[in-house]
Amino acid sequence: MSNQESIDRANSVLIVGGGIAGIKASLDLAETGRKVYVVDKSPALGGYLPLLDRQFPTNDCQICYLAPELAKSGHSLDIEVLPLTKVTGLIGAPGDFKVSVKTEPRYIDLNRCTACGECLKAAPEGAVSFTPGLDHRAPTCMRYPQAVPMAYSINKDQLTDDNSWTEVCEQDAIDLNMQPEDKILEVGAVIVATGAELFDPISLQGILGYGRNPDVVTSLEFERILSASGPTGGVFSRPSDGKKPKKIGWIQCVGSRTTKEPGKPYCSSICCMFAMKEAVWALEHFADDLDATIFYMDMRPMGKDYEQYYQRVKNENGVNFVRCRPHTVFRDEKTGDSVLSYMDEDGKAQEARLDMVVLATGFHAPCDAKELAENLGVELDPYNFMAAHDFSPVSTSRPGVYACGMALGPRDIPDSVIQGSAAACQAAKHLNPAPGLVPEQDMPPERDVTKEEPKVGVYICDFGASVKRVVDFKALADYMEKMPEVAHVEEVELLWTSAGLDRMTESIKENGINRVVVAGYSPRSHLTLFADSVRKAGLNKAYLDMANIREQAAWVHQNNPAAATTKAIDLVRMSVAGVRAARPIYSHFQPVEQTALVVGGGVSGMASALSLAEQGTKVYLVEKSKELGGMARKLARSLDGSPVPPQVEEMVKKVEASDKIEVIKEALIVDHQGEMGAFKTSIQSGPAMYYQEVEHGVTVIATGASEYKPTEYLYGQDQRVLTQLELEKRLSDGETDDLNTVVMIQCVGSRNETNPACGRVCCRSAVKNALWLKEQKPGSRLVVLYRDMRMPYTAEESYRAAREKGVLFVRYNPEDLPQVRQDDGDLKLRFTDPVLGRPIEMATDALVLSVPQVAVDEETEELASIFRLQRSETGFLMEQHAKYLPVDSPVPGLFLAGSALAPKSLNEAVTQGQAAAGRALAILAQEKQAVEGGVAKVMIERCAACLVCVRACPFEVPFINADGFSEIDPAKCQGCGICASVCPAKAIHLQGYYDEQIMDRTDALLEGVL
Repeated sequence: MSNQESIDRANSVLIVGGGIAGIKASLDLAETGRKVYVVDKSPALGGYLPLLDRQFPTNDCQICYLAPELAKSGHSLDIEVLPLTKVTGLIGAPGDFKVSVKTEPRYIDLNRCTACGECLKAAPEGAVSFTPGLDHRAPTCMRYPQAVPMAYSINKDQLTDDNSWTEVCEQDAIDLNMQPEDKILEVGAVIVATGAELFDPISLQGILGYGRNPDVVTSLEFERILSASGPTGGVFSRPSDGKKPKKIGWIQCVGSRTTKEPGKPYCSSICCMFAMKEAVWALEHFADDLDATIFYMDMRPMGKDYEQYYQRVKNENGVNFVRCRPHTVFRDEKTGDSVLSYMDEDGKAQEARLDMVVLATGFHAPCDAKELAENLGVELDPYNFMAAHDFSPVSTSRPGVYACGMALGPRDIPDSVIQGSAAACQAAKHLNPAPGLVPEQDMPPERDVTKEEPKVGVYICDFGASVKRVVDFKALADYMEKMPEVAHVEEVELLWTSAGLDRMTESIKENGINRVVVAGYSPRSHLTLFADSVRKAGLNKAYLDMANIREQAAWVHQNNPAAATTKAIDLVRMSVAGVRAARPIYSHFQPVEQTALVVGGGVSGMASALSLAEQGTKVYLVEKSKELGGMARKLARSLDGSPVPPQVEEMVKKVEASDKIEVIKEALIVDHQGEMGAFKTSIQSGPAMYYQEVEHGVTVIATGASEYKPTEYLYGQDQRVLTQLELEKRLSDGETDDLNTVVMIQCVGSRNETNPACGRVCCRSAVKNALWLKEQKPGSRLVVLYRDMRMPYTAEESYRAAREKGVLFVRYNPEDLPQVRQDDGDLKLRFTDPVLGRPIEMATDALVLSVPQVAVDEETEELASIFRLQRSETGFLMEQHAKYLPVDSPVPGLFLAGSALAPKSLNEAVTQGQAAAGRALAILAQEKQAVEGGVAKVMIERCAACLVCVRACPFEVPFINADGFSEIDPAKCQGCGICASVCPAKAIHLQGYYDEQIMDRTDALLEGVL
């Protein structure tokens, strides 16, 4: 085998599964220049994500972040997608794997299919359906309108003997003689991202009416009913008779949190959020008079800011919440109502008459999980998900094979995205050094159009008719065609797909377009994609403008199509006016410093530092205390009983033994300057406050959090009042002789006006310590006072085990808090028992308060100021995008991990540290980087050196140079425009925001007003 073949193999990775976790892993690896194979057993990528139109809590569009093709359109990413493919075997060692895969025939040639849909119209009716019972399709079935790859697939089992309909394909793409194809892929590592499958409520044999009552649907089916691309075309109607529903009930935990087969005993973690999102979506977008009720056992919104979302849904959006035990659903044939019978909190039988019932179905491992595990040689957990460990959260039992997303168990999108990045980072350890990407590679020379008359091309785009069903596209196109500057108007379906983007690029060339306006999507999510396509057409990226007629017209005026259309015309007319006066903006290139700074020496910071160092990066690890380990040093064991200190010590030893990591203890960050690839940070360390300045290309902030010190419940006044960490210390030391009766109170210092967030790990800490105390003192009496027990995935098992061992869980209302007092030396507690309906008073040997992790206010504020980061309402640092960029900060080249963002468990902290390292490595893989334009420039003939810009810039970029006028380094400028706005002589302009562009936009707006 040649050396070149060895290099190719060692720099490639196989990703099994094309859901959001697999897509994130593939993009992270490909951005470092690696070859990536993505295999998926389905005809198209995306998993369930494309079927979920909206996310929570931001209401952004899910599909905007879907597939590798999105990135392929603008970068030289080497990603090969293999749909309808399964792994059949794996041999070799990390860095030198051979993977056997088998691809089933699609019966349609991907290279020829244009997704025109003629075969779908001509084919006989079939039973192919991705959304059972609601989305019937013919044998040539694309799972969703924006499928990747964008091609149909034939289910041959559903065909008849007459196949003459195949002749309708003008591209001759249908080939019913296709055969399965076996391949051997040579890769350095494997990432399993196979996702999970939804519980099928048909197995409940009609108890909840599913399969018998057409108005009983699953959450996913209801999501498709709401979707403009779904089977009803976005018409809000119930399946039985097409009437608009007035009363809808969501039933939680269907198929989850049950010991009865075929359900699963664990919590599926995200069903509560799905129900709330759907209820709010239905209320806001379809029926503000809707009676929406969620029937639940415990509400478990455990993600960052999810508790605040829950409170808004409950208190502001008008969604009703009923804590109960649902029993059965039957259909009243006379009225057509669906009748839910349930047991309320008082133990009384109740009924609710509803127009529709939505079942919040849980998730289970893929049906072929065992087969895949055998083929890969990896172990599974008891529920057939991939087995992992807290300190190696994405590693499987086989070296070189990693797992992420729902392959490890049910989880939400941010966790899947984080694990995707972490798995990519760990997989990269087995590859050759990253070759990186070459900026502007394969791009044609730019045309000089500065002297040409503006010829504007307007491209109107949409997917799933989410905009078109509100905005009149024909009226919009007709108006644009009458504008003298507009040379071409075209509606392009699914413009953001690779085929749509290629079509736009060719259209620009064919029609001699020198200015481009894209009307449809948000520039926040799609600007880079369209700008790269404009650049491929030979134009400067500055000659693109985007009119966001989706969020700013269709979505805000969805009940008033006339107003939406008028506003869309105004927005596009303004974009045409603005782009008409555009000037080219050029990027420049600068070297990338191949060094990283990690701030924070807890488990998240250490995980990040080790991941970077293992791939050859020099790391400065800065820790404010005298030792590494952070809050993890206060933990004795994890929820499953595994000891924590040995794991922490092993991690510390690895860090301190690494020749790539320079540990700086007792250190403070005093200054941070520069930009991605070229940062400079000043540090003071040690008792003598030694000063040093380090240069680095990327920064990871992993400063953690601290335990909230309560002022409630006599804490600090009575030594018998403890926090969970203090109880854990006593349990570790065996000091339990006097702990015969123990009461725990949950949500102390959280879920209140001062700190509205959920502590996330407090419930798990309480159950862990309760079980540990029961081990040491089986006869002890334990009472846990709680609001909602939030135990994700297998933590539910520990919760059940605690109840079985005699731990008494009693719910309290926040309006009726437990009361504590000292009485003749006794510590007495008074609370209301919801079952008995009366107050209970008892004495306790210890009162244990479950308190959250909180941001250290002064330190976090100072850190945020130095690194120019934002903080959330709870004081934690804010990421760039909570769902899809959960470890990226708004500052390019600066990443966030662990409890610096929000309270995290050990598993989550380690994962985020690895994920942040993976994101950082994508930058460090480049020897040089392109620094985009859009920065401020000084017109020296106007500058009076008045120092106004120097004083105003928050980034301290402008300075008076040796020639006596202001100078702005384009590599440091953040493009905020403050200097341009304050300059009294108008000597500074911000590229892309010239006065004539702003005024032209304003005049264009006023045309529609006056």
